[in-house]
Amino acid sequence: MAWRLLRLEPLGLQEGPASPPEPGAFRPLEEPWEAKRGGKAPWPEPLYFVDGRERAEALVAQGPRLALLGCVAAGAVALKGGRVEVLGLKVRRVGVGLEEALWAGELVYEPAPTLGEGLEGLQAGLRAAREALEKEVAEGLEGGLLVVDGPVRLLREGPLLGYIKTHWVRYLPKEREALLEALAPGERTPAFRVHRKGLELASWYVRLPLPPEGLRPPLAGLLRVETPLAGPFLELADLSLGLFPALASHPVKDPRAPQNLLPVGGLERELSRRMGRPEVVGRMLARYLGGAR
Repeated sequence: MAWRLLRLEPLGLQEGPASPPEPGAFRPLEEPWEAKRGGKAPWPEPLYFVDGRERAEALVAQGPRLALLGCVAAGAVALKGGRVEVLGLKVRRVGVGLEEALWAGELVYEPAPTLGEGLEGLQAGLRAAREALEKEVAEGLEGGLLVVDGPVRLLREGPLLGYIKTHWVRYLPKEREALLEALAPGERTPAFRVHRKGLELASWYVRLPLPPEGLRPPLAGLLRVETPLAGPFLELADLSLGLFPALASHPVKDPRAPQNLLPVGGLERELSRRMGRPEVVGRMLARYLGGAR
């Protein structure tokens, strides 16, 4: 029985919140609990940024079975000696729930496992495929400082930072949260311990520079940064105060400013270009899999 197209660009498939820390896991790693500023310490070179993208392209069915067709992409940007270089770009099409490859003209969707039931399980499988591709890119980078867009999910030889732009999960006790609103641009909270999925991490919040115009919510320009607890986390926490503000974007060029850092914004645009235009992909899927219903 052939696969047939149910819907293009499935609705309701969005990035889920990060896994929450374990209950009662908060432990400050610096005292007193007050804003901290740092100098302009140079960051190690090369400085790598790794990011990935995922796009759900179609929901297909084979009798009662469902599969999610999607595209995942990942790559890196290296900053060294004032030069910017894009590295390791990878693009793959995956069919979450397929048992064998599915062809739709020039498009080939390779099988990928589901991670749960229903649409949420299909979405989780697509997200896992993107994370695996990001890890593959990161493993090909040597030396320097590696910065990943999102939580730390891998370990490496050498310094590693992950940064989180959205704040779905509460990491601080309520009595400690007032400091977040009080942070000025270029300041951070003290570091605190995070235990998540077997990883011991040090984390802290950094306030990025904000343009003077307009009203902003209390968490505007706030990043949560994390790194393996076993590494030089205090050194990296101070280094982050020069790194992230220097690379913050501006709302004139990026609506997600300042949290969407300049190197990552450029990388995302290149990844999107290589993934292909959604409307062209949609026409090919409709042609070869029977049309959207």
